[in-house]
Amino acid sequence: HFFSFPCVFHLILPAHQYHFFLAVIEAQKVDVLPEVTGYLQNDVPLSCQFIQGPKDSNITQFQWDLLQPEGEDITLAVSNSQYGVHIPESPLKGRVEIAEQSLIIKKMEMTDAGSYTCRIFTFPSGSFEGTTKLVVGGKEIECFIHSVAKIISVLLFDYIITLFLR
Repeated sequence: HFFSFPCVFHLILPAHQYHFFLAVIEAQKVDVLPEVTGYLQNDVPLSCQFIQGPKDSNITQFQWDLLQPEGEDITLAVSNSQYGVHIPESPLKGRVEIAEQSLIIKKMEMTDAGSYTCRIFTFPSGSFEGTTKLVVGGKEIECFIHSVAKIISVLLFDYIITLFLR
């Protein structure tokens, strides 16, 4: 992408106008959404795209990791240009798919919420990464929480009545 921005200077004596044009070149990077909302029991795609810069790089491998605040990240999927796709053991095994560089989580569960990092390894430019926060939202979760609250209140009321009648 090239953009031009004219800069105007006014000198005291004599008044001249100078125009400078600045070319903006987009650097190589990984483009991900900062936050994605998923819904219980629905599939949720986490997009990841490698943006080429002024020099071409070949993607040799990419992977998706689930970030763990208390320990090592969990690798969910690895795709290598020579060896293909590998889905290692993880809490999401059997529910993740790769589509280009994006990760699709099938039948989202409450425990799937968290931060997911897409890492892309290129030659000769090196590695790039981007992180997406996956949150659970929508009417499904509100209905679930409301139902659980009702069950708890009924059980608590039943317990209090039982204590009172003893």
